[in-house]
Amino acid sequence: MQTQNHNPNVYHIIKQIDPLQDGISSVELIRVSGSDLDIANAARVSYGKISHELNDKDKKLIRFLMLNDHTSPFEHTQLSFRIKCPMFVARQWMRHRMHSYNEISYRYAEAPIEFYIPKNWRYQHQINHQASEGSFENELIKQNYIKSIEKAVQTYKDALEAGVCRELARGILPVCIYTQFIFTTNLHALTHFLKLRLDKGAQWEIQQYAKAMLNMSVEYFPAALEAWKEKNNLDIDIF
Repeated sequence: MQTQNHNPNVYHIIKQIDPLQDGISSVELIRVSGSDLDIANAARVSYGKISHELNDKDKKLIRFLMLNDHTSPFEHTQLSFRIKCPMFVARQWMRHRMHSYNEISYRYAEAPIEFYIPKNWRYQHQINHQASEGSFENELIKQNYIKSIEKAVQTYKDALEAGVCRELARGILPVCIYTQFIFTTNLHALTHFLKLRLDKGAQWEIQQYAKAMLNMSVEYFPAALEAWKEKNNLDIDIF
């Protein structure tokens, strides 16, 4: 999804992806500042030089910077995303502290009735105890899962109608409820996030968000992200 509206005083979505493909989840790219050229010029300023147009030397410089961990030039960029994800994904996400976040508060707003229902279940990984593996279906578990959500929602609504404040009533809701937040980062911090959350040991759901952000970002920083892919020996078919 793209828009032709470039008025800085009008909110617009540059790109949008439904990473969990459930019609609820969303990654929206809402702002980009900087380019591969800005990264190269941030490095060249050390010598009092500047490039006015990205060329092959600049691309080689960016590759050198990335492969040799010269990270500060990549910080002269900025990307902002609006994220809509299950709360348990957000809690993992916000362990990454070198970013800026503002999240919806269910103290201020009544929680929307939107929940993540997995299409399939996964087994507990037998070696990596914090991970999962495989895929299987169990209709009884799914129905009980949904019934538990429905019960929580009804209890939440009953509490609000009885006069219970939102900040206490929200405690009834499960962590599969959707939340949303603005996530602002620079390319250095983003690639650190991606390295960890694209790892095969990361939870599948957060991997899908990481892939979506990488997919959106590569158009604006192709040289930097290609070098990052090479450095980390990543075989991700989204470039």
